[in-house]
Amino acid sequence: MDLSPRHRLILKALVEEFVSDNRPVGSKTLSEKYSIGLSPATIRASLSDLEEFGYIAARHTSGGRVPTERGYRFYVDSLVTIYELTIKEKQRIQEEYLRMQFRLDEILKATSKVLASLSQTASVVLGPEKSLDTLKHLELIHVNGGEILLIMVMRSGKVINKNFFIDNHISQEHLFQVSRYLNDYLKGYDIYEILDSILPKLMQRTDGPEEFRGIAGALSSAIASNGFEEDSLYVDGLKNLIESFGPEKEKLEGVMQMFDEKRFLKNFFAEYVGLDGIYTIIGKDGDSQLGGVTIIATSYRMGEKKIGSMGIIGPQRMNYNKALPLIEFTSKLVSEMITKLSR
Repeated sequence: MDLSPRHRLILKALVEEFVSDNRPVGSKTLSEKYSIGLSPATIRASLSDLEEFGYIAARHTSGGRVPTERGYRFYVDSLVTIYELTIKEKQRIQEEYLRMQFRLDEILKATSKVLASLSQTASVVLGPEKSLDTLKHLELIHVNGGEILLIMVMRSGKVINKNFFIDNHISQEHLFQVSRYLNDYLKGYDIYEILDSILPKLMQRTDGPEEFRGIAGALSSAIASNGFEEDSLYVDGLKNLIESFGPEKEKLEGVMQMFDEKRFLKNFFAEYVGLDGIYTIIGKDGDSQLGGVTIIATSYRMGEKKIGSMGIIGPQRMNYNKALPLIEFTSKLVSEMITKLSR
């Protein structure tokens, strides 16, 4: 149901007071601390309505209320005020990246550290599948007899080496010609595109070096066998989780189990790699591991291609006003750095 302006005003104040103080909120507190312009009696009646609607609940018999998952959901979707990060906060984020080398893994590791530190929650950054990295340069080197070394330099800075074998000998001069030919057509494509589309088309053409057709099958197998399905997961701030759940320690066991099961986190954050925007997940379909938990997730890019995701995990009683712009700013900054790295 849609809430009246009065109900919205009171729910917004209650959520923000609970996030700030972590104690059940009563009508007297709302009347004295917030410019609501309503009497305590009117506030009490509205709190009763909100409890009946399922947006708040009474934790104890003291009369104070706390937000429910439904209340948090409505607050994030309709009531939250998104603050602009201060210049100092933005500089702190940028300075963290300036301390390390411009390599993809270093950028993602720094990102998890920044998110955990500034949000005071746990952070998760899902690195790109190796198959989503794009080729910057390829070289074929003659090793011995029919053995050839394939060197692939990716836009992320990773260097991949793979030896493969053919039945006949090809001179290094001819391998240089094949390398130049392949670079002309393969640069800028990811591994899926190279294997599924580009290489098969080149194998059907007759205008390339004759030696290419002699190694094309073995080359394709070498690229495909290099374990490109691996991805990286960067986690930070688990200590923050323990501290932030405070009296809600009973919910912490399921959350920590989630971090022990890395496959769960990978699968969860993989859902957001291909999506635009910022997503706030407040509980999820009764999953016991997500009870009392909020996850804020978004994707990041290399150029126009979405290649990974990042986010924070904390109690539902988190500062959404600051957490949402933090995720947005960091995602944009990381995307810019990775795009520059890829050129």
